[in-house]
Amino acid sequence: MDEAIHNIETILISERPRLLRLCTRLAGDAHVAEDLVQETLLEAWKHLEGLREPEKISAWLSGIARNVYLRWARQQGRQQEQSLQLETGPDESLNILEETLADNFDMEVELERKELAELLDRAMDLLSPETRTSLLERYVRQSSLSEVASLMGVNIHTASMRLKRGTLALRRVLTDEFKLETEAYAPNESAEWTQLALWCHHCGQHRLLGKLDPVQGDLYLKCPGCCPRVNDYVSWNTGIKFLEGLKSFKPALTRLEKWSSNHYRTALREGSVTCTKCGQPIPLNFGIPADTSSWVRQHNSIVIDLRCNHCDSRCHTCMDTLAFDLPEVQAFRRRYPRIRLLPPRQIEAEGAPALVATCESITSAAKIEVVATRERFDVLSIYGG
Repeated sequence: MDEAIHNIETILISERPRLLRLCTRLAGDAHVAEDLVQETLLEAWKHLEGLREPEKISAWLSGIARNVYLRWARQQGRQQEQSLQLETGPDESLNILEETLADNFDMEVELERKELAELLDRAMDLLSPETRTSLLERYVRQSSLSEVASLMGVNIHTASMRLKRGTLALRRVLTDEFKLETEAYAPNESAEWTQLALWCHHCGQHRLLGKLDPVQGDLYLKCPGCCPRVNDYVSWNTGIKFLEGLKSFKPALTRLEKWSSNHYRTALREGSVTCTKCGQPIPLNFGIPADTSSWVRQHNSIVIDLRCNHCDSRCHTCMDTLAFDLPEVQAFRRRYPRIRLLPPRQIEAEGAPALVATCESITSAAKIEVVATRERFDVLSIYGG
């Protein structure tokens, strides 16, 4: 008995950091989040008999944390958003997705929650109005089963059966109609290449293939068209600490993009950057490494080449790809998933050498152009989009 209690206490303590991140996002206040987590763990301890499936303790604790937050929010007189929009209620809107896909998906806190909410919205639109209404009422508006039954004009048993059928229907839509999108959030347990929903931004003709190793911190991306050789990649990253432990592609790609933007822009701004492996400074350098992928040579861009003289680690990127971290370009890519990045043009702007990075849609005439300085890629102007 004492050992069982000790095990439960250990599990609850291990879940505390994750719950703190969740409550901080919900309340928007780190100090309030501390109190919410403390109350969540107390509630969990008092109601351990309600944990029917111990292997799902994380999802169970998340549900308790949400209820604790909602109770606190009502006491504060806050109005809860009653829709699936992320801006005011991310975790409420994603509750259905978490519960529906709990058996197959590892819902990491690093996920792109806005994209998940939008994906859920699109999936819900494919359900019947009655099913959509009942799911919204039960899981988003937190209505009791009896309230849902009253709204639908049926008894509680019938309402319960319809909700179960509704969640199964939503699961089918997500795993059939949006298979590629949902797979990006699923734990990747294959050592083989996995097709992603993401289109190659160099050609716009092929979906990228990905390979992820959460133990080693390795992430490879390959385009069947742009990378014809065996060891030819759109992106290859090995032994990256911040990728360790990430089991699904979406959070890994998001984290990599943020790191890459900061890393290369720091090098351009400061003239050097700290090596992520040994901590020594790496001087800014331009040039095309001999072992680089064929698409880099074909792109005809200025290449930022960062090689550490101490541990010999190396990374490089085309300067114009830094346009991808701009909010305007990110919005353009969400609107037009199939785009291609044209070779940059070198011009003169405001009396100084400049680069023009152009993204054009494959499926329409839309395009967006970023004019930036050639030395540091400081943005001068943005056109189109």
